[in-house]
Amino acid sequence: MFPQPVMPTLIKSSPLAAVYRRYPVQTVLDSGWQIAEHFGQLQRERQQLVSGAVLADWSHLSKLSVSGREAARYLESLLPGAGTMAPLSGRVAGSIVILRLTVNDYLLLCQAAQNTQLLPSEPDAVLGTLYRAVNIIDHSGALGCFVLAGPRRDNVLERSTAVDLRRDRVAAGAVLQTSIHTVRCTLYRTEALEVILHPRSLSESLFDALMDVGVGVGLMPTGLATLPVAELTCHC
Repeated sequence: MFPQPVMPTLIKSSPLAAVYRRYPVQTVLDSGWQIAEHFGQLQRERQQLVSGAVLADWSHLSKLSVSGREAARYLESLLPGAGTMAPLSGRVAGSIVILRLTVNDYLLLCQAAQNTQLLPSEPDAVLGTLYRAVNIIDHSGALGCFVLAGPRRDNVLERSTAVDLRRDRVAAGAVLQTSIHTVRCTLYRTEALEVILHPRSLSESLFDALMDVGVGVGLMPTGLATLPVAELTCHC
């Protein structure tokens, strides 16, 4: 018998793959994605997280949209509390972040392996009825995801958008659909992070624009060694 061919492992690349080549980046495989672990100055990156501002690439997060008239009921059956959320708000359900964009539209952020629980292969009768009434799309490859963190991250945002994002006006847990450097984004605010979801095709230009305006506050790019994804559910 002939030996079975070994199928190559498919590695997904960050939309910042070209940007990585401009830095001494150390990458790591996370859920099949090659993503930045650090940008070559790990200690300085960690210091900037404490005293300045950092910009991390979390584009490897799974991003699932759930929409339709039964979206709230469907998600409530899987993630209690999702159905009663107000539009333009976010919350954590275990290790999944739920963003409610409109009455009938949600965006879920989770690790790649977790999206299977939202797409059951053999749902029961009740869940199956709801499942067939909603539209679920995996946007993981189409959307980039950046995270701003550090005590001076607000200074970066002030220079990046005309929207008033002062914390007495936009509190933690808020979700906004706005423009940052003319790029249409979904911004999710937590106590310690600003999560910026945007079209993958515009990731490089958005990264460069944010880094450019962040020079004055010492903004540094960083990776998972400084800002692991687990931080997303720790500060919501």
